[in-house]
Amino acid sequence: MDSGVIWEAKAKDVSHAISWHDVVIPDYGNYRVWIHALGSAILTDFVERFKGPIDARLQFKIAGVEVQLQGAKFLPVTNDEKVARLNIALLQKDAPSQGLKAALFRELPYSKIEVEHLKCMRACRIRIEEEYRKPLRLTAVDSIPTIIFKDGKSGSVFEKAVRNRLEVSSTKADSIVIAKIYSELSKTGSSNIVKQICVDLDVESQTIYAALRVARSQGWLSASGKGKSGGTLTKEGETYFIDSAGPAKLTSWISRERGASK
Repeated sequence: MDSGVIWEAKAKDVSHAISWHDVVIPDYGNYRVWIHALGSAILTDFVERFKGPIDARLQFKIAGVEVQLQGAKFLPVTNDEKVARLNIALLQKDAPSQGLKAALFRELPYSKIEVEHLKCMRACRIRIEEEYRKPLRLTAVDSIPTIIFKDGKSGSVFEKAVRNRLEVSSTKADSIVIAKIYSELSKTGSSNIVKQICVDLDVESQTIYAALRVARSQGWLSASGKGKSGGTLTKEGETYFIDSAGPAKLTSWISRERGASK
């Protein structure tokens, strides 16, 4: 495991150190783990007491962890990245007392976080598409575009629109459209396709799985093998998609999503 560390030590303020660790996980790939730690005020005490350079031992407490995907090979840590990460780290002045333990990562509700992330991406996409449809766009401003969703439903008009459910069932007419969307997302190499569709259409996963079963039983959607996700529309599926007015239904679903923020 290759590792490195950058830091900014301050005698009159909190010191910061960020280490990185390159981890290879078989069958998963390469990951870089970043750990941000805050140094206590011990250095300040020693400098003030002795008014000179002292070999003081700082005590660091972990303040945050980030896991970064690295692809086929580990990328070098550039100076620009070092500066950017330290600038963000400097915004934090205190390390929370709870600390980090291995058990925490087992308790993180990753699936729920992933679904909420996809909802945020959908909201972001709606806003971006809305902005680019305007005939005249404003120049860049200093404020950062932000959408915040509170736990549950905030009641805002936009959130209600984003979460507004489609009436989708596992009938043949709906199943072929779901299969078409699934097929197109599968071609892009998208992961967790069912979750993506659930978020985009705000439909329960059981409905999506039922629709896919119907599509496969009818020979409209190919299978990637037992237990594997993915699949493409067969020739029969493409034909039925056209004959059953699938393009019109798909367009109406997409139009509904794009118009959600109006």
